[in-house]
Amino acid sequence: MNEQVNQEPKRSRGRPRAGAQDIDTSVGKDALIDATIDLLRTMPPSAITPVVVARSTGVHPSLIRYYFHNRATLLVAVAEKLTQRFAAQFEASAQSEGTAEERLCARISTLIDLNSTYPFFHQLFATEIAGSEDPAARAMITQFTNRGTAAYGSILRAGLGEGAFRGMDPSLLYVAVVGMSEFFVSARRQLEVAAGVSLDEAELREAYKAFVCDLVLNGARVRKTD
Repeated sequence: MNEQVNQEPKRSRGRPRAGAQDIDTSVGKDALIDATIDLLRTMPPSAITPVVVARSTGVHPSLIRYYFHNRATLLVAVAEKLTQRFAAQFEASAQSEGTAEERLCARISTLIDLNSTYPFFHQLFATEIAGSEDPAARAMITQFTNRGTAAYGSILRAGLGEGAFRGMDPSLLYVAVVGMSEFFVSARRQLEVAAGVSLDEAELREAYKAFVCDLVLNGARVRKTD
């Protein structure tokens, strides 16, 4: 009598063996988002994959698929949390008491600090979120950009009212400040190589914030010929 062999049904590669109920969910969705945010401190978003995130948290990649379905959805969730985390700081710098010049410098300083902590923050938005066809990603980049532009617009209008600023395009100011803030991290290494010595990051960052504020303010101020 031949012994009957029970074979398991074939499953697609990477899927849980018997369904979602067999996945170890002791590591939650928020923990995976936070782990991905930590990775953004040291690697570009293009290098972050479900396998990389799973390895950093000691879980199986199927758990990433269980919560997020794919890499794009994970990165949208990461961008969402990062935006929420720093929104309060940005809003405070845009609406704080003080002159328009002081508010503008506060916002610039906040952005430089953010990029120093998360050097690939804007790369995440520029390459992964802005380049995505996902409706949630497009809605997020629209909201993020419009919020930043509106904040600069509010400050510039206040400066016009105070007689301190001339007319400027807030969207172009937004782009310029983002670019100067983002480049600081890589430029620091470039300066160290050229100088042949290590530079104190905190000291250099404070000097850079003061320099960028002075540069932007001098560009925004009313000129004698205006």
